[in-house]
Amino acid sequence: MISAPSGVRLHGGRFAFTVKPGFLLMKQAGCTERDILGCKPLQISVDFNITIVSMLPKRMWKMIDVRSREFAVPFLQSLIQVDTCNPPGNEHRLSLLLYDFLQTAGHDSTVRGIGEGRSNLEAVFAGTGKGRKLMFCGHLDTVSPWTAEAGIYPPHGAVIEGGRMYGRGTSDMKAGLAAMLLAAVSLQQEGIRLGGDLIFLATAGEEVDSCGARQYAQEHNLEELDGLVIAEPTGSRIAIGHKGALWLRITLFGRSAHGSMPQLGLNAVEGMMEVIALLHRHALEWQAHDPVLGTSSLSVNTISGGVQTNVIADRCTIDVDIRTVPPQRHAELRAEITARLDGMKQLNAGFRYEVQELLDRSGVYTQPDEELIRTALELAARAGGLAEQEVTRTAGDYSGAAGEKGADGESSAPAVQGVSYYTDASVLHNHGKLPVLIYGPGDPKLAHQPDEWIDIEAYLDSISFYRELAVRFLGLAPD
Repeated sequence: MISAPSGVRLHGGRFAFTVKPGFLLMKQAGCTERDILGCKPLQISVDFNITIVSMLPKRMWKMIDVRSREFAVPFLQSLIQVDTCNPPGNEHRLSLLLYDFLQTAGHDSTVRGIGEGRSNLEAVFAGTGKGRKLMFCGHLDTVSPWTAEAGIYPPHGAVIEGGRMYGRGTSDMKAGLAAMLLAAVSLQQEGIRLGGDLIFLATAGEEVDSCGARQYAQEHNLEELDGLVIAEPTGSRIAIGHKGALWLRITLFGRSAHGSMPQLGLNAVEGMMEVIALLHRHALEWQAHDPVLGTSSLSVNTISGGVQTNVIADRCTIDVDIRTVPPQRHAELRAEITARLDGMKQLNAGFRYEVQELLDRSGVYTQPDEELIRTALELAARAGGLAEQEVTRTAGDYSGAAGEKGADGESSAPAVQGVSYYTDASVLHNHGKLPVLIYGPGDPKLAHQPDEWIDIEAYLDSISFYRELAVRFLGLAPD
């Protein structure tokens, strides 16, 4: 007979396990909600108010199916309850939670510090040692929480209602992160050894500067990888790439004067209006379109300048967000913008400008006939996500952008798509040599929004998708 650990109440040979402030972390399949509500929460003090599965005895751990709703949903709740909003990130707290979970599952992992309170976690599920290497990658951090006025649900409450879980990071992208990890652990639990290595990487800092992915790329040989799967939200659709991102900060310097004598100064705010118009004209000239990734874009999203109403502004700064598609090259675009600004300076020699690069993320694109993508398409078709005939198309047929019209005039989504946001794949795809699949259960439209949520069924389905993808791509070790 199983004896309950201190604070855990048994129900007919099964157990319930709860955490402060009342969110269920785990329950054995067959334990009812009424049973759970009757349990007294464990009073265990931890630094971020979450009790982790490492408190369970090994014998009890073996009874648990990590793919089950009873485990997987509370596990995701525990991740959402950890505040990893970036800035500042504080991802190390979540790395430790995952580390302890893996220790309990009988698997080693490595936590690599990046800075104060920040880290990556890597776990290698070793295969035969002679096969391929596939990486599952997701980021630990989220964007800032919404305010109480902006949303209904608490950002880190992980509240479940109407088949959805609400919380910052549910869609972008802790659901995908949790699903990948549970898929890998489930294979190990069942004694299924893969023909190649499955590498799970949880990174810090993706929402700002990809500091975690950059550190990993500096410390590891990306040539050894054969495929990369990113769990960013795609609505459970197959995405084969994303646009590039180039962020520039342009500062224009003029000359101050009294507001009543503007002719004695050089107004940097008014000058910046000309710069913005110049940028938009230039963007139209070099605008490019890709049938999968969409159309390039330029937007000016912040502006600041001047000191007060009666002083001619001697300085104005804008931040520019440029999204690119092939064949555009960021170095060439920046050189063109600099040349245009030089031309403007010649018209008014009193102006001076500076251009600072804030972010440079290359675009990512994988040919649809790559084995990793074809395998994902076949799995999606089998799950009912795609018509079977979509899978048999050639690479040249996968050229439709999302929402193109079908033969009947109705909008039909293509078998593959691109996403508009950038991912850690920009850093990890080894200069375009590594096949990349972007697939996650979250809805990309919910990313960074108030009351962000994940469909629980989509999350649970994605665990099976990632698991089968690893088996199909890496194969099984010979008996």
